[in-house]
Amino acid sequence: MWIKQRGNELGYKIILTIYKLIGYQGAKGVIWLVSFFYALITTDERKAMQDYYKKVGVSYSFLYYVSHINQFSLSLFDRFVTRIDPDIFEIERVNFDAFLHKDKNRILALAHIGNWANTFVAFQYENRTIHITADDKLKASILEYESSLKHKNSSSIKVINLKEGLKASIEIVNAIQKGEDVAIMVDRLVDPKRYIKAEFLNHPTKFNKNPFEIAYNRDVDMVGVAVIRTGDKRYKLIFSDPIKVDKSRKKEESIAIMAKKYAEYLEDIIRQYPKQWYNFYNFWEA
Repeated sequence: MWIKQRGNELGYKIILTIYKLIGYQGAKGVIWLVSFFYALITTDERKAMQDYYKKVGVSYSFLYYVSHINQFSLSLFDRFVTRIDPDIFEIERVNFDAFLHKDKNRILALAHIGNWANTFVAFQYENRTIHITADDKLKASILEYESSLKHKNSSSIKVINLKEGLKASIEIVNAIQKGEDVAIMVDRLVDPKRYIKAEFLNHPTKFNKNPFEIAYNRDVDMVGVAVIRTGDKRYKLIFSDPIKVDKSRKKEESIAIMAKKYAEYLEDIIRQYPKQWYNFYNFWEA
């Protein structure tokens, strides 16, 4: 359901070694060559992206697809670089007050756009505890290598592994009860039967129902957030306006309204940064 994992731990070690030897720009050149190769061999993904480009209003070309893959590759590269050199990254925050100034905790709605895995860098200087739910698809050897890297990660960032099932659900509830924030992916279904439909890029789209339902049940607002790569070692953290729970409405109606507002926010981000949508499969068919 996305780019097949043709990368491996050795590949990431080589890229980081190149980065340490000749710097960021030198590593970027190698990554572009790798991206071009991947663009050549990922024929299924390339076909799926043509449908996405049509929906977002972009003319398809092979070079555009290469550039798209390159953006994805650079985001992965940055993900590892931030583990060893987080202070070299510049973070701009847009509509930050929607998140920072609040009277209660929030559900942060994430999607596979931009460098969501670098959320901890964007928040590391804030005195907040954020629980990020994750079902990371990177190979176990790559994740093990990533965790072995020395980094200045904020102690206020906690990861909830969705693969742990009931334990993960309990951790989410406990975090909300303690007044802490929980970040949850909206654009991937954890359970294919648990979805909420909303209009997205002029097409009815299934979104993960769980975060909207948790927000309604616990009466907490939601805020969309995207970590967008705007240049070398530069990111823009874009927050939506608060998506509030309306308890005066029935549950399903209130959830549908929330999903619609989030879909509108996500669509606006994607139309601005179409190359940073990283669902490399037939998103709507799936």
